[in-house]
Amino acid sequence: MSEETQPEMMGIDPEKYEQVDLPFFMEHFDDFLPDTIYDIHLHLNLEEHCAPVSGEAKLNNWPSAVPRHFPAEHMMDVQHKLFPGRKTGTLAFTSPNPQNNLVALNHYVGQMAAEYDEIDALYVVSPYQSPDMLEKIIREGGFLGLKPYMGMATHIADVNDVRIDDYLPPAQRQLADDMGLIVMLHIPGLERLRDPNTIADLKRIRRDYPNIKLVIAHIGRAYTITFGKPGLEALADVEGIYYDFSANMNEEVIELALRLIGPEHVCYGSDNPIFLMRGMRETDGDRYINFTSEPYPWNTDRKPPEVEAKYTFYIYEELLAFKNAALRVGLGADDVARVMYANAHELIADVKP
Repeated sequence: MSEETQPEMMGIDPEKYEQVDLPFFMEHFDDFLPDTIYDIHLHLNLEEHCAPVSGEAKLNNWPSAVPRHFPAEHMMDVQHKLFPGRKTGTLAFTSPNPQNNLVALNHYVGQMAAEYDEIDALYVVSPYQSPDMLEKIIREGGFLGLKPYMGMATHIADVNDVRIDDYLPPAQRQLADDMGLIVMLHIPGLERLRDPNTIADLKRIRRDYPNIKLVIAHIGRAYTITFGKPGLEALADVEGIYYDFSANMNEEVIELALRLIGPEHVCYGSDNPIFLMRGMRETDGDRYINFTSEPYPWNTDRKPPEVEAKYTFYIYEELLAFKNAALRVGLGADDVARVMYANAHELIADVKP
């Protein structure tokens, strides 16, 4: 493939990196982050296996505006630049879009995990796959667990009506429990983590399938404290649930998770390539507002040019929110290392044969 036909992908601008990003990292993170970083939530993709994204989707669903192509070698280079001088590892899975060629994409992620020591893999699962088929795929592909997603329950017309049982059915939960797999769960519904139905479902899953290593992505999509506080308080006494704060830039929510759940069950995740966007986030009640300097179709809320010129990666803003929350909670270096590496490492080590 010629250079002219290479697919577009999220990368790191060398000039901005030297002028904005690296100084930001050195100021805020060099003395705070441990020597090893493990990203528990990242998407590997090959554009050739991805369905086209409509203009409407790019306008109304902001992550859809990000180029999807994010191959393993490029991803690892990005990780090393984001965390200079650190050893990095990644739990990767492809984008859970039922219109993508998930057979090819899952196979690619599994291949990359077999080839590179710093990559581990989850399998993006369809709710319509049988447990026998899944077990064979997981064992032969070396996957450490499942990545179910509400959008995969295509038999339900409105995705906002989907419940966890619809995209992670009991037979698949039983398999995950029998095999002691990681399940990376994206919480459904407009009410996100505070939904009483979701809270009841999570309690039931933990009770009935105690061997599942359950990770709630994005702190349950609680990007504002109005979603985070009722959900985290309701689940605080449920043992064995892990929460990653991928794509979550709300330090109030992260602080509450650290206080109620404890640093032993909170994990770092990036949601890259999406969080290689540059900008910041503000909240207004239940609403969160993304800001960026990039020409995405949804980018209508703008800051002055002098502010936008200083934008760094969303992922650095997420990490700054974690740092501020950790300092307020009083986390020491060992606890920070647990969140940024050790918790994920222990989960993965418990699955690997």
